[in-house]
Amino acid sequence: MQEKTFSGYLTRSVVHFAAYRGINIEELCAAVGLDLDILKIPDERIPRSLHYALWQEVVKQTGDENLGLHLGEAFSLGNYGIAGYVLLNCQTLGEVFQKFCRYTCLFCQGVLSKISVSDGMAIFECNSIPEVAPDLNLIESSRYDIESTFASSLTAVKSLTGKPLCPSAVWFQHQPPDDLSEYERIFQSDLKFSMPANRLIFDANCFSWSVLSSNLNLLTLFEQQADAMLSELNAADRYTQKVAQAIVQKLKGELPTIDGIAFELAISTRQLQRELKAEGTSFQKLLDNTRHELALRYLKDPTIPIHDVAFLLGFSQPSAFNRAFKRWTDNTPRSYRL
Repeated sequence: MQEKTFSGYLTRSVVHFAAYRGINIEELCAAVGLDLDILKIPDERIPRSLHYALWQEVVKQTGDENLGLHLGEAFSLGNYGIAGYVLLNCQTLGEVFQKFCRYTCLFCQGVLSKISVSDGMAIFECNSIPEVAPDLNLIESSRYDIESTFASSLTAVKSLTGKPLCPSAVWFQHQPPDDLSEYERIFQSDLKFSMPANRLIFDANCFSWSVLSSNLNLLTLFEQQADAMLSELNAADRYTQKVAQAIVQKLKGELPTIDGIAFELAISTRQLQRELKAEGTSFQKLLDNTRHELALRYLKDPTIPIHDVAFLLGFSQPSAFNRAFKRWTDNTPRSYRL
């Protein structure tokens, strides 16, 4: 499965903010293995792991654990590329959040965002998508991006509407930091950490606020370009991603079949085989890779017995799991865990 990517616009904003904070950007990029010339190419895609490594290095060099919040305060919608120009030309704030969620993957392919309303409160949710299974390391790695997104949301709303957005609550999945003063200063609301999702919660009446820079003609033009980019990005590994996610959902003690997955995706088995072949893979490869990755995750949790791991991955006998794991890693499950 291909690694999820971020827009070079977004990665470049982190680099530029680091330069603003006095960091030598040539040395910064060299430290994480990022080619600075790549960031000069419009709409270049940056691997998620590299994007997060850049965040970690900037935090390390600046000593600023609240770097995500501070970047969010200084954020410009131009850093979202074409999606940012779509947001600038929406008519209402409600439309801004809807379009943001629609085009999120143009700048953050590894993030899923959604907007909903419950009991008169708007819930803007933004969560990192694991490659295979839930990953606590990913939650901590994505911390600065999520903090930047929520802080920049307040900045953007003020810029777009001329009105301050006052959230009633803000949830974060990551662990609470030692010092909450910057969170309290920026959000001025009820803060919760170690939550099941990242959420910005506010009065849904704000959706009716008008966007000062709205231009319907430009909105149509920019949306056409954004939709074309979205289709191109989604087509890159359209079925590879869908099949891998479906396998994870079904792989709980029973081995999924290609017929079952095809039915789940509302496509014929033969057509699914052709689609996967066109993407350079096969159902069997995806199944094997997914079992491999899940095995590594499960074995890192000492509370899950090895024979339970074998069962969860659809192996009829622990000995069959041992043989497969030896083929994947040249180690036995027990030695890997130790």
